This record gives sequence, C-alpha cells and structure tokens, in this order.
Amino acid sequence: MNYDILATKQRHRILGFTFSLIAALLSLVVAAVYVASAYGGMADPVESAKWAVLGLGYPIALGVVTVLLVVWLCLRRWLAAAILTVALVATWGPLTTFSPFHIPLGAEEGENTFKVLTYNVMNFTDNTGTQHSPNRTIRYILNADADLVFLQEAAQTSCFDQARHVRDEIDSIKAHYPYYYNGRGDVVLLSKFPILATVDTIYFQHHQRVIGWDVLARGDTLRAYCCHLESLQLTESDKNLYRELTNLNNMSSTDDIKEVRSTIITKLSRAYRARAEQARQVRELIDGTSHPVILCGDFNDTPGSFAYRTIVGDDMRDAYAECAFGPTITYHCNRFYFRIDHILYRGDFDAVSIERGSTNASDHYPLLATFRWRN
Repeated sequence: MNYDILATKQRHRILGFTFSLIAALLSLVVAAVYVASAYGGMADPVESAKWAVLGLGYPIALGVVTVLLVVWLCLRRWLAAAILTVALVATWGPLTTFSPFHIPLGAEEGENTFKVLTYNVMNFTDNTGTQHSPNRTIRYILNADADLVFLQEAAQTSCFDQARHVRDEIDSIKAHYPYYYNGRGDVVLLSKFPILATVDTIYFQHHQRVIGWDVLARGDTLRAYCCHLESLQLTESDKNLYRELTNLNNMSSTDDIKEVRSTIITKLSRAYRARAEQARQVRELIDGTSHPVILCGDFNDTPGSFAYRTIVGDDMRDAYAECAFGPTITYHCNRFYFRIDHILYRGDFDAVSIERGSTNASDHYPLLATFRWRN
C-alpha cells in the first residue's frame, strides 16, 4: 500500500516537473518573439524589413505574454512566470511608449497653455459614406478650439479653401483661424498664432508630405512640422482579402495565406523602407533648427517603429507617452487598429494632457494635446 502511494507521488512529481519544463520552454519561445517584436523597430528596414513587420505584431505579442503570465501565476508555474516577467521588464521602454501609465492631471486654472490638434481628415469626406451637414470633421475641429491644427489629406486635389464637399463651410474655419497655410498639397496648418514663414518642404512622389512653418508664439519662434509619411497603398482588393483573413468565422486557406505574403507583406516591406528614408529626411530638418519644435502627423507607423524612433531621436518627446494612460488606436478601418498618428515636441513646454477624439468622421481619430509653458 505504501509502495503504491509512493509510486503515485513519484508519477505526480514527474508529471509536474515535465509540465513545468514545457511551460518554461513555451515561455522562452514566447518571450523571445515578444522581445524581438518590441525592438524590431531598431533594425533598419532598408537593410531588412522582416524585423519591422514583426514589430507590427507587438500588440498581439504583448497580449499573449500578459495572458500567459496570468495563467502561469494561477497555476503556480513560477519559472515560466519569471521568464515572462523578465521579458516585460526588459522591454519597459517600448511597453510604456505603447501603453503609458500616467494619471492625466491636466493644467491648473490660470496656467499658460496652448492646445495642438493633429487629424487626418480624409479630404473632409465622411467615413460612413453619408455627407453630414454641418460637416462632422469641421465641426470637431471648431469645437476642439486648438491653437495649432495639423491636418493631413486636407487638400490633395485642390487648395485647402477649395476642398471638395465643404467649400461653403471652409469660411467658418478661416474665421476661427486667421492664419493658415493655403497650398496645393496634402498637409495644412491652421493657427491662432501668426505664421511667419514656410521654411521646409519635403516632397514624396511629387506630393508635399512634410511642411515646416515658423510660428510666432509668446514672442518667440516655434518651428511647426506637419507630416504624412508613406502609406501601405493597399488596393480595395487587398483590404477585402485582409478582412477575410481576420474574420473569425472564416478559416483561411493556404492559397489565401500565400496571396497575403505576395501582396500585403510585400507592400508592408516596401512602405517600411520608404518611411525609413522619409524619416531620415525629417530628422535632418529637426537637427537643422535650434527652435523649439512641434511635429505632428500621420506617420502610418506605430510607436517603436524605425521611422518613429528616427524622428524622435534623443531630443523629441511623445505627448501621448508623456501623459496618457493605457494604449489607444488612431486608425480604425479595415481592421488595421494601430496608433499611427503622433504629436512630438521639444522646447520650453510640457504635455499635460492628451485625448483621442471619438468622432469616426474620418478613417483616423484625432489627437488633441494640451501643453503648458514652463516659464
């Protein structure tokens, strides 16, 4: 009888040890993939885009690590849990950039502040397919009442004040913002501060996609940049294929997966390489000025990507990472749920609050940040 009990205990110990070993090995694999996705943006996509594509899956990898860590803690698999914990600690920088842990306090009454809005407005068309009157995008911009408004896809086919669909409503913006950049291009600046000059312009494929202005704020010159970096340029058929592949009710065939590799992955790699070169050009502009800088726009790239890291450099700060709580998305269509719109800055001011607008008038959500002057 005692022998049977001892044998049973021995089997249990062997099974427990085997399970712990498997759990630890699984955690090692998951941790390695997770760390690689967290730091994939450090690799130059021009040399190899595979790490950049892996970095796009960081939110999924983080979710897997978090769930698995909870499971191991509940099952008391301490070694496996420790491995995942070490991976999280090792990626604390990318983690807190993706999902900050700040309690927004905002500005106190009487403090000297200014607000900045960045918004890809999709040419002022409505994402629902129905044009509203008044235009929902313009109504949000006016209600936000920011001091500096950076718009992307604001005038791709004509001048800003001749934008389709909303010609009659543009006058309300012009009345609210006495200073604005009115050019034939993708990006537009609306300002309550005087615009002294247009100082920098970068063309991507013959389009103005990065423009810099000198703005007079508090008696000093502020360099303001609006960016719209390279998109994936997916066709409607590409988007439909992606939606099919991410539909939980459908099981993807091998042919579908091969088609994804030959189309979407190829376009992802091409876009990553293009944005890497564009980001280097933007960084050169930042390095070329001693003025305080506000840089906003649609990067078409996530926090931690090579383009994002290149533009941030050693001196720029991310308003969302500085004062937000938890992750968010700014693009919400075609099941591409990522934060690809950013507000970066350097100078004698600090971001004290940031909010993502809830309007779905465009395929992007707006980002609205409040800054406080230090002196």
